[in-house]
Amino acid sequence: MKETIAGPIEAKLEQAWQVGIKKIYAGIAQFPGELREIAESKDGRYFDESYGSMLDFYHIGCWVPSFFTGWALIAYESSDDRSLLRWANGLQGSYEKKVFEHADNTMHDLGFLYSPYCVKLYKLNGDLNHRKTALRSAEVLASRYVVKGEYLKAWGRMDENDPSSWGSGIAIIDTMMNLPLLFWATEETGNYYYRDIAIKHADMTMKRMVRPDGSVYHAYRFDSDTGQPVGGDNHCGHSVESYWARGTTWAMYGFAIAYRYTGNRLYLETAIRLSEHFISQLDDKIVPVWDFRLPEQEPDHRDSSAAAIAANAFMEILRFDPGNVLLKEWTDRLLLKLSGEDYTDNNPDCPGLLRQSNGKQMYTIYGDYFYMEALAKRLSKPFTNCW
Repeated sequence: MKETIAGPIEAKLEQAWQVGIKKIYAGIAQFPGELREIAESKDGRYFDESYGSMLDFYHIGCWVPSFFTGWALIAYESSDDRSLLRWANGLQGSYEKKVFEHADNTMHDLGFLYSPYCVKLYKLNGDLNHRKTALRSAEVLASRYVVKGEYLKAWGRMDENDPSSWGSGIAIIDTMMNLPLLFWATEETGNYYYRDIAIKHADMTMKRMVRPDGSVYHAYRFDSDTGQPVGGDNHCGHSVESYWARGTTWAMYGFAIAYRYTGNRLYLETAIRLSEHFISQLDDKIVPVWDFRLPEQEPDHRDSSAAAIAANAFMEILRFDPGNVLLKEWTDRLLLKLSGEDYTDNNPDCPGLLRQSNGKQMYTIYGDYFYMEALAKRLSKPFTNCW
């Protein structure tokens, strides 16, 4: 499948970038002063009157606010507008409290929460308080490691030991994008415990969750008493044996980053294999169906967040495999499609940036963040990698 791309690629992506920069200001203007769960919005207004009913930042299920604060830091780097930095730093106390006072009430998403915020801010300005909080988050994440099975438990409080609880014995594909926090912690402290755990989980994911054809399970279950593998599971895709698009992109990006930290060639090869199989599933609509194995009667809703994450994964792989023409081509194809009117919301007063994420006509803050991260890298904007 070949498509003619009219006009300079960079010019179109630059327009989308400028829209994204304006929108972070719109979002901050509507920000109610405290962090809460803002994963999705039907109209892109993440902070409307329904905001108060969303999960508190200290709730165990809250995992996405750092994609909003991380977006602000991406904008800060390109503009040097210190008001953005001051605003982000003003939330430091909440991040500290979550891992120092509410550590048992967290899940595997600590990388999603602390890499785009504390790790990023520490790298930007050397603030030792952010370093301390980021290292504490890595310590809490490491406590989720289950020796019998060699995986990071995805869900549930860590002081829950009931084998019948809903999170017992579950590992999920998303955790691949939380491993960078552990790799960073080892580089920062010299303590190889964090790195070893990350490697154990990545190896388990390759063995148990990546299928021979290059598709992935969303989840995998282990016997919580013995650690013996039980089999594939599902909580986000259409079914256990289906092929959830966004989960695949978490794995693609996560394995590519794991290669950067470890030099283990198997991780890079896995990232490439998953990426090439992912591309083989794409059609002339460019943006992936939210699950590639939907029954025929199911509507083929698209997932723009998966497209944005995939573009980042491809660019990470291209750092080490620069001659991969397929990934170069599809980086631009995905970003150009996302930058068109079907997906980019050009209304500067609406904080939401990418339409039609998560298989529905809505916006997701993680889709917006990874879109801006991809644009920053593709356009060679000033960008400090948090992963």
